[in-house]
Amino acid sequence: MNTIQFAQRIPKAELHVHLEGSIRPKTLLKIAQRNKIDLPAKDEAGLRDFYRFSDFDHFIQVYSLITSCLKTPEDYRLIAYEFGVECARQNIRYAEVTFTLDTNIRMSGLDWETILESLNTGRKEAQDEYGIQWNWIFDINRNNPGEQEAKILEIALRSKEKGCVALGLGGSELEYPGQLFRDVFDHADKAGLACVPHAGETAGAESVWQSLNELHAVRIGHGVRAIEDPKLVEYLVDHQTPLEICPTSNICLGVYPDYNTHPLRKLWDAGVMVTVNSDDPPMFNTDLNHEYQVLVEQFGFQAKDLEKISLNGVKASLLPDDEKSLMITEFKNEFKTLREALS
Repeated sequence: MNTIQFAQRIPKAELHVHLEGSIRPKTLLKIAQRNKIDLPAKDEAGLRDFYRFSDFDHFIQVYSLITSCLKTPEDYRLIAYEFGVECARQNIRYAEVTFTLDTNIRMSGLDWETILESLNTGRKEAQDEYGIQWNWIFDINRNNPGEQEAKILEIALRSKEKGCVALGLGGSELEYPGQLFRDVFDHADKAGLACVPHAGETAGAESVWQSLNELHAVRIGHGVRAIEDPKLVEYLVDHQTPLEICPTSNICLGVYPDYNTHPLRKLWDAGVMVTVNSDDPPMFNTDLNHEYQVLVEQFGFQAKDLEKISLNGVKASLLPDDEKSLMITEFKNEFKTLREALS
């Protein structure tokens, strides 16, 4: 077994992945057909071509189309279950999955209770069948400030016993900076709900600082542009604030032109707590196994580094401490077995 095979087989945790952006073309075709929705392609190959990222406007177009196809409780059950199937294929044992609830409420016409119940039905089926575990992050869309923050926070707080572990923030950092959402994240923090905003992706280090200082961030979604501020890198190292880095997504979205210029290795070498994630896998022609392969082929990671990355995903998760400890022990035992096969 070589290092690439080791990377594929080790147990993993993923902290930055969007459910809507994880729907496979084959599944979208099935959902669209039964809901009588026309797609830009009639077969899986054509839809894969449509999925293929070209620019950010196209990315939004694809994302909107995917969400607009979801109309029934069965659709939500299916996409959750199939997310679990994909986790099992990649040996992802735990995930924290971002879901843009407000957009789905508006586009489907369903109430949030029905959507979440259906998602959790699929989640339980996957857990029962494959042993996969995940929790939800409900995110606020920055692009609609003032329209849905209070509602999403209320739903997230009411859903803590139904798997919601955090409040997220997505959308355009440049147009809608974090400070616009200070109040809702203050409320979330005071109510004991973790805050995990996207920052330092399309905007620079100042966006990360805002998330840390004004939004009570316990983790940073992306965060790669922290590299632009040495003082911020030092802060992240000192506080071991986790970054949810998505290398292939960053390349596709033009944050960096290629892996050679991507700062993951510099952040890792500086001692930042790095986690690696897939973001919107089919839309960027990736998955978490591929991201681990990229670590080996593009960033020179060895087996011991991959083990640490995997454990960082567990340590940076929002699982209770006792569950983290148990999962870390399980991961380490599997690492040992795989390492023996590697040698």
